[in-house]
Amino acid sequence: MNVTLRTANLADRAAVDRLLGTVYPHMLACDYPADVLRVAHPLIAKSNPDLLSSGTYHLIEEDGVLVSIGGWSRGYPTAKDAGDTGHVRHVATHPDHLHKGHAGRIMRRVLDEAQDAGLARLECLSTVTARKFYAGMGFKTQREIIADIGGGVPFPAVKMEARLHAHALA
Repeated sequence: MNVTLRTANLADRAAVDRLLGTVYPHMLACDYPADVLRVAHPLIAKSNPDLLSSGTYHLIEEDGVLVSIGGWSRGYPTAKDAGDTGHVRHVATHPDHLHKGHAGRIMRRVLDEAQDAGLARLECLSTVTARKFYAGMGFKTQREIIADIGGGVPFPAVKMEARLHAHALA
């Protein structure tokens, strides 16, 4: 099996959208009511062209098939730059490829890149489902929130933060 980690680009958009469309209904079903997912799914299961072309969004392919994605940007998704803070973006793994370490591999790259870019911390708005994953990557829960994802649906999320090593000692 050939496993490749590479930086995403705009040509990956259709494959990323297919992966997100598969992942979220499977991943979130045990923690979110069906009526919330019905409204939320079309809002959250689509790629962002700016993110895909940012150079900070990555994917893992197994034998040329997209199986895991994730990346980061400066500040919150709607901010262009927020000083020393970055934000984790759209980390997901196909249900048939869970527990192979793919998302962890992507997150280690994300953490290294953000630190190399001079950021002091990364924040994420985690789904309730992914809270344990991010905790395992060194993120600490800040608070539970209701995320504004559009569509008028209240979407429970968890705001989490990881201090990056080079700045944690300063």
